[in-house]
Amino acid sequence: MKIKPFWAILLVIVLIWAGNYIYAEKHKLKHPVFLNHYLDLNADYEQYIPFYFITNKEDTSFIQTVELGSIRGMPDQFRGDNGIEEMEQFGRYSLKRVYIQFNPETYVTPSETKKFDEMTVYFSENHTTNYPIGRIVFQPEKEERNPLSFKSGSSGEYTETRLNVTEALALESVSTAFDDALQDRFHIKLQNANSNETVQPNPVIENAEWNKATGSDVREVNFPLHLDKSDWLTVKSYADPSLHAAMDVKINLSGTTETGKPFTAQVGHLQYEPDLTKDSIQQIIDERVEVAHHE
Repeated sequence: MKIKPFWAILLVIVLIWAGNYIYAEKHKLKHPVFLNHYLDLNADYEQYIPFYFITNKEDTSFIQTVELGSIRGMPDQFRGDNGIEEMEQFGRYSLKRVYIQFNPETYVTPSETKKFDEMTVYFSENHTTNYPIGRIVFQPEKEERNPLSFKSGSSGEYTETRLNVTEALALESVSTAFDDALQDRFHIKLQNANSNETVQPNPVIENAEWNKATGSDVREVNFPLHLDKSDWLTVKSYADPSLHAAMDVKINLSGTTETGKPFTAQVGHLQYEPDLTKDSIQQIIDERVEVAHHE
């Protein structure tokens, strides 16, 4: 018995539709996927913090509340639909952003720093999920002696901050709140009139501009670094874009003035929103699903 052309074509259409349906269901997200966030936040102010996550394109659920330990946050209802903004679509997925309002001073001891690597999210469709979130840090604002004054700053492939030294000092360390979490992914260079520049110990792949940037990698600096009054110091920082993360990173310079008084200055404020492609979206999903399977 011969199959008539009409039925043969119809069978092919059905098979293609079934194949596409099975493929789509196989790649459907069971839960939204949050990007990594590395945020160094001031604990003394109410603030709206943007969080980025990936959902199925047809997903209409929204966030009710989130929790970082005992610190609770609520979406900003004045932005988008239930506080959620769709940033871009990538095939079957959507990248979304929600601004969460925290009031951490209610829950954080004024002198205490709090760090979180996971966030609990309560969605409207009655599912609650703990997400690896990168690292969120709440730090109290400190009024400390600062012998370094801001002169100029710029951003592009990397961020650069130039400082003036207002009194002689010994710079003893340069750090961020994410040194352990971002090893070899966040880079810092120092430059001053008296420094002997060193070769980048581990060149950053595919970023010639950062590799050629003048200055010494902090891993190669022999501390303490002594600076006289009226000297200048330039702090440069670069974040590996393959992190695909939202970032708000402050660089801490710590040391002692000539008169023996300790100081800590926050400089080199790097803010970065992820610039994603369809491939990077899939990479994030694959990494997050793999993490979930191993938890």
